[in-house]
Amino acid sequence: MRLLRIRLTNFRGVHDREVHLAEQGVTVLEGDNEVGKTSTVSALDLLVDFRDSSTAAEVRAAAPAGRDAGPEVEAEIVTGSYRVVYRKRWVRRKLTELTVLAPTAEQLTGREAHERMLAILDETMDRSLWRALRVEQHTPLGQADLGGQDALTRALDRAASGASGAGGPVVPGADAAAEDLVERALAEVRRYHGGHHRPVGPLREATERLTNARTEAEAAEASVAEVERDVTLRADLDREASSLAVERRGQSDRAHELEDRWSAFEARRLEVAAAAERAEASRERARRSTDRQAERARLIERADGAARTADAADTAIATHEERDTARRSDRDEQRAAWEAARAAATGADTASRTADDALATARDRAELADLSERLRRAEAADTARREVERAAAGGRVDAAAVESLEDLDRQVVRAEAELAAGAGTVEVVGLDGAHGVTADGEPVAPGETRNVPVAGPVTIGVSGVVEVRVRPGLDGAEARRRVEQAREARDRACADLGVTDVPAARAARHAAEDAAGRTRELAAVLERELGGRTTAEVRAEVDRLAERLRPEPVEEPRSARRKGRREPAGPALFDDPARVDDPDGPDDAARAARTAELDGLRRDAADARDAAGDARRAAEEAEQAWRRYDDAVRAAESEVAAARTTGAVARSDADRLAAELADARAAQPDDALDAEATDTLARARRMEADHEQRAAALAADDPDTVEALVVSARRATDALTERSAEVERRRAEVTGRLQMAGGEGRHDRLTAARDELAAAEREHASVARRAAAAARLHTTLARHREEVRQAYVAPFRREVERLARIVFGSSLALEVDPGLRIVARTLKGVTVPFEALSSGAKEQLGLCARLAVAALVDAEDGVPVMIDDALGHSDPARLERLAAVFTAATTGTTHQVVVLTCSPARYRGIGAARTVALSPSLPPPAAVPSHEPASSAEVGAGEATGSAEDPLRDTG
Repeated sequence: MRLLRIRLTNFRGVHDREVHLAEQGVTVLEGDNEVGKTSTVSALDLLVDFRDSSTAAEVRAAAPAGRDAGPEVEAEIVTGSYRVVYRKRWVRRKLTELTVLAPTAEQLTGREAHERMLAILDETMDRSLWRALRVEQHTPLGQADLGGQDALTRALDRAASGASGAGGPVVPGADAAAEDLVERALAEVRRYHGGHHRPVGPLREATERLTNARTEAEAAEASVAEVERDVTLRADLDREASSLAVERRGQSDRAHELEDRWSAFEARRLEVAAAAERAEASRERARRSTDRQAERARLIERADGAARTADAADTAIATHEERDTARRSDRDEQRAAWEAARAAATGADTASRTADDALATARDRAELADLSERLRRAEAADTARREVERAAAGGRVDAAAVESLEDLDRQVVRAEAELAAGAGTVEVVGLDGAHGVTADGEPVAPGETRNVPVAGPVTIGVSGVVEVRVRPGLDGAEARRRVEQAREARDRACADLGVTDVPAARAARHAAEDAAGRTRELAAVLERELGGRTTAEVRAEVDRLAERLRPEPVEEPRSARRKGRREPAGPALFDDPARVDDPDGPDDAARAARTAELDGLRRDAADARDAAGDARRAAEEAEQAWRRYDDAVRAAESEVAAARTTGAVARSDADRLAAELADARAAQPDDALDAEATDTLARARRMEADHEQRAAALAADDPDTVEALVVSARRATDALTERSAEVERRRAEVTGRLQMAGGEGRHDRLTAARDELAAAEREHASVARRAAAAARLHTTLARHREEVRQAYVAPFRREVERLARIVFGSSLALEVDPGLRIVARTLKGVTVPFEALSSGAKEQLGLCARLAVAALVDAEDGVPVMIDDALGHSDPARLERLAAVFTAATTGTTHQVVVLTCSPARYRGIGAARTVALSPSLPPPAAVPSHEPASSAEVGAGEATGSAEDPLRDTG
């Protein structure tokens, strides 16, 4: 197949474009991104694969964005002996037209045209080879799937046989027929075996029939065997029932015998139990007599002990009374000593309080004097601060204002400098002997030279002789205006601040800063003197101290009285600022006298407190001694009271127990109580001996064994009864199953199942033989096909190596598998698997393989090699060699190569390549899109027009 031209109308972003391709050799379609290169390739797919009525996603994606128009594709193609023009439009005003130009003219439309075109292509072109030799933009340029391509197989067959098209005749479709034979053999194999060699079709049916027949035969045999087992089981159950009946009768007789022996033992057990009860009653009476005897002995012992305890209590009472009298005498002596010490401590406390009062009074006087002095200094500092603040209240000049004013002054200077720089200059020279010469109102001395800039009107004069007025020209008007504006701004700022000029503003700022510093100093003095309190609080404290000291006339030093009477004087304070800042006053002598007086009073108060402390400690020690003696007296009193209570209780217990003993002896003397205990104890021993004799006689006859034998015999009888019932139940079940089986015809079913199994085995063997024969036939044909394919590898490898050595060098050798895929590359003796090669090497070998196929395939069977923007991984040196590969692959051949690229430099080295530059093809801005394509005359041969494509619809 050869593609001569292709025309796109309203296809994605292409409005109308026709591209003419070289019928043989290389055609390079180059253009920027989104110009519509890839659309040219995808348009061919739509033209061949989709009917004009299709609504597939690919068709909808081909419609132009923002326009109601149907995409249209027209191509002129040569394939085999046919030369056709094929045109198709989708979505809007759908149409399909086929014009066959050769060998016989035909004009077809609609479905008939579509089907005729497919038939022509199927007849003349290997469509799978067309797909294999095409490289799309979104896929890497790897290896092509070349195995099983009919056109390539025929070419390789000719190359392998050395015919090269000049030997014996090549039968068209021979390879396809051979391949069809293998496929038919494989189809026959798959008729019997599916995936993973699982049986299907006739083999599966035969296998299922055999399996079902075996299952049925096994079930029939199992049912017959079940009847035979039931017959055997019935006989066994009959024998077991007879045996159980005989055993049960013998066991019943044995049980009756043992029960009679057990009845005799029961009577004797009752006699032994009665003897035990009599012995227990005798033991209880003996125990009660013995308890009464023991109780009498305990009562006698308690009465004697209580008498002894009462005598001891009387002795203890006498002892405690003597000790209490002695302790009372000692306590009275200690109380007298404590009262004397307490009186002395009271006098010492009075003296200490007197000294403390004197010290407190002195402290109050000192504090009053100090607070008065501080109050005076604070009030003076406050008055001075208010005066300073009042004096500084009128100024508004601060650092920011001065800085702003200085900026305005600098602007004036800058404007005057600019004016002077751009203005003319008048040079005035005072000659010797010349007098009365002035320049702009200022005298010029003889011999002096003065330069006066003409920024404004300048007057040069000689007194009484001449006056020359120089005025600047119009060129300096703007500079003079800027000077005047700057001066006005500076003067206005000075007026707002209340100063005459910038130095006056600086002086005002310094004065304001000095006043602020003085205010801070006076505020610090005020804070120091008041200590965080207000003046009113300090004055209230002075009044409080004065009120507290008023009842007591205090003789103060004369200097202190003078200081107290002195009033703060404002003017003197301002005359001597140091007096405000000095925390000390001028009355140092008075303060020293107060300090000395306070020190003396502190020592007197400390001595008085120490003496009072000693007296209090002595009084406390005397009190503690008295309290210890008083506690001892109280303890003695408690001991006497406790002893008396104990003695009274002991005497009462002794009298009560003596009376209780006398009453008990009157009721039953001690001798009678002892005789009764001896008699009851002897009777209890006789009863115990009788019980022991009877129990020993009963135990000698072993009644427990007889009892165990009776229980065992009863349980054995019950077990035999249950076993007999179980056997009878099973006999009934087996009898019922045998009766049911008699009417089911199980032997007949077994015979039929065995006949079906034999037939199924014969059928399965026959089908299995056919399946094995089909598998063997396919294996043989596939082996021979593989041998033929092995012969095809050599000419394909030679052609690929011929082209690839241009890129990689003469040492290149390739390993190719039967599927015509490159397995490994050997270069300079180093073999590397294909998958381990770099991306660039892979795409270079893939390109060489495709060009080799194009060179091998016959011109009648060939298809264009379409490469869309490949070789992105190849370096410049390899690109140069690849250009030579294109030239070598297409020289002397008739096959067609089409390259689409946005990087034309990659393919500049291809010799004799035809280059078609694609440019954007946009619809007229105001024109209604036409659904009819432009005439062929509108497109020049070998030229292409295009439109900027929708970037979302095509990535070319």
